[in-house]
Amino acid sequence: MDNIVNTSFNQKADFFNGGYFLINLSAFEAEKKILIPGHRFLPFLNPMVMPWEIKIKTQSNKDLKIITEETHLRTLKPLYSLFGEENILFLLIDDKEENSEIILENEDHSSHNLFFTAYDFSPLFGTEDITKNTLANSALILRIDDWDEGIYTASIKKIDKNPTNAGEWINTLEKGFKKVLSDKKKLLQVSEVMSDAFIHGGKVLLEDPVISLEDFFDVSEISDIADIILEHKEDPALIEKKNYIREKTLSLIKTITSWLENNDEDKKISPETVKILEKQILVTKKTLIAVLEEIHNPLLTEEMLNTIMEIIAESENLVSRIK
Repeated sequence: MDNIVNTSFNQKADFFNGGYFLINLSAFEAEKKILIPGHRFLPFLNPMVMPWEIKIKTQSNKDLKIITEETHLRTLKPLYSLFGEENILFLLIDDKEENSEIILENEDHSSHNLFFTAYDFSPLFGTEDITKNTLANSALILRIDDWDEGIYTASIKKIDKNPTNAGEWINTLEKGFKKVLSDKKKLLQVSEVMSDAFIHGGKVLLEDPVISLEDFFDVSEISDIADIILEHKEDPALIEKKNYIREKTLSLIKTITSWLENNDEDKKISPETVKILEKQILVTKKTLIAVLEEIHNPLLTEEMLNTIMEIIAESENLVSRIK
């Protein structure tokens, strides 16, 4: 299998398409009868497609309804953790623009609800009553119809609490992870490591999955994949540049937001100038929010980072005029 590891998205799509994977529902999801994609579609989704952009169908080819829900950050964190804790808030901003003001204007996010995209899975049960007991003994099983575009067919699978072949499945995937971790001196993305681990393990991992990836990480030696990858991650200079961009961008957004809220108090500037500045500032704020989203792009290059640095410099010049 080595010859297809680290290959193109098309070859990865060929490997994953037609395969299956399981998702265990959290208590919050079971209560609301929704699925929050979060990191659960790693590595079963092209990393260029965001989790809230996927399409999930029933076996009768009807799309699951996409809805907006809200809850506290502490409920969402476990479902996004593989993206890295430092990225969760920015992913939520990317998902729902209304989160930007809540997150950027409040030091303490714990007292505020945040919005997110979810999928109503109740049609998967048909006429069956969806009881707590039913949900406790069920998982979602998804067929990967199109890895590249993020299209899936979902159904309900009764969970076997002690599957007889779980050990073999776990051992196969564990070997895949160990192979990837030993081969790569520089591990760029969680999604990349996970997809390559499956490829090393082979299609058998996708034919009849006996446990979910959440369960795998609970019982496997590969228990903290995010930390393991962090130890080998991209070179420190690149991380430092991204952190600098993040801090600068957040600071600029806070300054801009404060000015937009209080610009009517500035008596030194004529109303006409204020209107012109306000338009420029609003455009700049949107650009800076886009910068926060872009620095988590898995294909971000050094050249793109340099362009972002130029945007930061231009934004600083504009902000200096309103201070």
